[in-house]
Parts: sequence; C-alpha cells; structure tokens
Amino acid sequence: MNLFKSLLLTAFLILALSGCSDESSTSNPNKVYKISSIFGLKIGDKGPGLPTGYLEDNKAFDFTPDSIHKYFVSYTFSVTPNTQRIYGIKMKSDKELLTASCKEQRIEVINETLAALGDTSMLKINEEGNQWKIREDNQRSITINCEQTLKATTRQLVMTYTDTPLSKVSYVEWSKHQDDITKPQ
Repeated sequence: MNLFKSLLLTAFLILALSGCSDESSTSNPNKVYKISSIFGLKIGDKGPGLPTGYLEDNKAFDFTPDSIHKYFVSYTFSVTPNTQRIYGIKMKSDKELLTASCKEQRIEVINETLAALGDTSMLKINEEGNQWKIREDNQRSITINCEQTLKATTRQLVMTYTDTPLSKVSYVEWSKHQDDITKPQ
C-alpha cells in the first residue's frame, strides 16, 4: 500500500509541476518585481555566455559582477537547463569569517539591501537565527545568512536571490530531460 501511495504522490507532483511551463513561470508575467536583479544579472533573463542547446550539467555558473562587493568573493547564477533563464543568483564571502564578524557583515548587507529596495511595506520579512529573508508575492526572495562552515567558530556570509516559479520550471525541465535519456530507444 505504501508503494501505491508513493506512486500516486509522485504522479500528482509531476502533473502539478507540469503546469509550470515557460509561459506560466510567474503568476503575472507583466509584473515588475522589486526583487529583480543584482550585480548586473536579472532574474528571468537568459544566462549570459552559456552554450546553445540543453545544458547537460545541473550546476551554477560563475560570473564577474559589474561592481565587486567588499564582502563577497564568489558570484554564481543558476539557470533552467532548457530555456536557460536565471532563477537564482548567489554571492558568498570567505569561508573563514569569525561568527561575530559574519553577523556584523550580515547586518550591513541587510541594511544595504533594504535601502536598495526602497519601500518594503508590501514585502514579507522574517528572521530566524542567522538567516534573514525577504519575500515578494511568494514568487521572489532574498536570503542573507551566516552559514556554518567546517569549524564551529567560523561562518560564511551567503546572499541568495531566488525566483520560485522559475526554480520549479528548472525541476520540470531536468525531470523531462532525465525521462528522455532513460527511455528505451
């Protein structure tokens, strides 16, 4: 019976996510989001410098930002494998920040982010422990976090921009690709 329930749940999830096509990747494609771009990349745009065709690797791509932030040393973006639309942008600091230093930097980056966004009265903000998150219409989010590293005394500052519907499109595209390559010829 558990196997039947698992198969039924899997089928339901596939059907639900299949509605996340390129055209329906946002509830309102004409909406102008406050959470839209950072360091020269815009969520929803085609990833720059990518090869044509279907991407074979599910990996983030490095990029050089228009302007370097004093705390971040690593800049990456993630795209949907077929349509190559940006659904995530991530920045990371050095891995060996002392916890207190990471928390100070996190507060500074949060304040910079709030200033850049302007009026945030229509956005949802929450904070749990070392993680701060701001969401827009349950579609887009910015997360600023002091992630634990291998040492108990150090952290890494990580900032992530994410588009949830495009992330779902990525999942659907990867699933379809996996199905295509595993089908008997």
